[in-house]
Amino acid sequence: MKNSFEIDAFLDRQEVQALSKFYQTLPKTINSGPENKAYTTGFPWASMPIKSIKNKLENVFSTVNVTVAMFLEEYIPWGVHTDYFKDDKSPFYAVLIPLEFEDKDTHTIIFNEQATSKDWKINLLTDIGYEYTEHELTLLNHIDRELLKKISIDSVYKWEKGKMIAWHRNYLHTSDNFKNTGMKKKLALVIFLNKDD
Repeated sequence: MKNSFEIDAFLDRQEVQALSKFYQTLPKTINSGPENKAYTTGFPWASMPIKSIKNKLENVFSTVNVTVAMFLEEYIPWGVHTDYFKDDKSPFYAVLIPLEFEDKDTHTIIFNEQATSKDWKINLLTDIGYEYTEHELTLLNHIDRELLKKISIDSVYKWEKGKMIAWHRNYLHTSDNFKNTGMKKKLALVIFLNKDD
């Protein structure tokens, strides 16, 4: 499997709407950390009411072992981070499925650099010479320029409702600065997978 990939129309409109309705039944959980950037509302994977999603995931990943399943309602753009650390032994893929957002462009950006230690920032080279386009710099204008000098873009995935965006959990990634377009918030289903321990 590739380090990251996308599948258009992974879920149909009815499945997207059903997931949004399911989210509305859950008590919202604010993200941990110093900034209130999002609601990160987790739920037991066994309680997923739309069984077709489980089947579709298995068609892509064969065996699906879920460490965390949650809804991400993001209202401040996320910075560069890794999903490697989720208290499981064998991190596999992160799966993001956009559900709700205003009719404006927004993206998830995957970098080439990996992070498997919590002090990953000090392990990056000082300047790798990656040439960002003006468009990429606009998408990433919420990220410190000094950090951008040390990382390079692998893929930029445009959000579409029901699309699957997946990346190996050790890769650095970020949201774009969706505030550039005036977007107030966006909602996605996020699933962190692990290999069978």
